[in-house]
Amino acid sequence: MPESVVNWAILGTGAIANDMVQILKQLPHCDVLAVGSRTVAGANRFGDRWGIPRQYGSYEEAASDKDVDICYIATPSLRHPQDCLLAIKNGKAVLCEKSMAPNDTIAKEIFNAANEANVLCVHGVWSRFFPAMQKVRDLIDAGEIGEIRSARASFCQNDGAGSCSALLETGIYCAQFLQWALGDPGASEPMVRGACRTIHESGNDEHVTAIIGFQGKKMGSFECSLAHCSDRSATIYGTGGVIEIPFPFWCPTTVKVTKMTGLGSQKWSEPKLYEFPLPTEITTLLQSDDGKEGTFNFCNSQGLAYEAAEVNRCFREGLKESPSFSTAQCIEVLRLITDIGARAP
Repeated sequence: MPESVVNWAILGTGAIANDMVQILKQLPHCDVLAVGSRTVAGANRFGDRWGIPRQYGSYEEAASDKDVDICYIATPSLRHPQDCLLAIKNGKAVLCEKSMAPNDTIAKEIFNAANEANVLCVHGVWSRFFPAMQKVRDLIDAGEIGEIRSARASFCQNDGAGSCSALLETGIYCAQFLQWALGDPGASEPMVRGACRTIHESGNDEHVTAIIGFQGKKMGSFECSLAHCSDRSATIYGTGGVIEIPFPFWCPTTVKVTKMTGLGSQKWSEPKLYEFPLPTEITTLLQSDDGKEGTFNFCNSQGLAYEAAEVNRCFREGLKESPSFSTAQCIEVLRLITDIGARAP
């Protein structure tokens, strides 16, 4: 029996929505049926551009469309909680762009509402769905670099300082990476051991560093910023070597393993590279003015296909969460973010 078509509604018409709609329209047995915007004109512009038949001048109308299966929440981040709850109230599955909530308490409210409504709810931290990320975990579990002792991540960009929280904008990618690299099923909760930050005149944090302790004497550290640049890479350190994830570590296509042995760990093996090309079947759907292929707004946006395909799979199978980024994992990451914000002077 052929798979049924999963119908999506896009709530929001910004840059990430423009990338995601192109992905969804190229996935098998998947359609973008509706778009919701704050104005009819905004919905019409977006809908006409991408060939979306149902164009609504409010998020409520799009979320209540009886033929919609999944709502993609791409509204301004401060609206994410209310728009998640709006979709859930209307019986829709939800994929919410990060950050779905400013803290773990509000995230729990969203997930509790989804559980009561018996609908799927996924926080769109897309890193978790990349094949390269699964390879990282496989290498750790196989003991490729011995016993894991620490990890670091850096996500600093000179863009957006003051407009939002760096911790919620880029720090969440760092925190989820440390959880992925250092966390273990059944382990005690990781704890924030130290943090510091600088505050923009707007009141939002613009630069944050943090240290997190994990069970088994494992330590993680990260730095995030919207006011300056870093190489935006991540590294995992073990007793027998290192695993490096170069730029862009939050949507990775390359994993590098270097083993280290001998006196002072000074004997380095030839690095082994694992490459995971982005889906070749996913392309931009618009051409530029000179007739050449257009571009996505964000780095490696083709990789949104991994996340969207997983949400489609979970919906078809009647799941209420994705095992790739479970409710418990999401809440733990947001608890760490909340604790860092509270601890940093």
